[in-house]
Amino acid sequence: MGRRNPYRYTTEDWKQAGATVGAILANRWLVYTECDLCDLRIRADLRRIARERGDRFSLWGRSTTCRRMGCPGRVTFWVRPHGAGKDVAMV
Repeated sequence: MGRRNPYRYTTEDWKQAGATVGAILANRWLVYTECDLCDLRIRADLRRIARERGDRFSLWGRSTTCRRMGCPGRVTFWVRPHGAGKDVAMV
């Protein structure tokens, strides 16, 4: 990621820079989930994910069920890298 303007990075650039939970923790990036049905946003507990799945686990391309009681929706993981002009969907 040698470019000077982080707001010009593509999703693939961010994916390479934060490919695993361990890399995201090292970069100190915020990760949250957003439900596609009820729009609930919850901050992801990266330390817990790393403890349970390992720090080499990747959130890219993953989805899980919404945590709101009674909601049948699925959530998308989003990452907020430092310097990025916007949040990046981890699809």
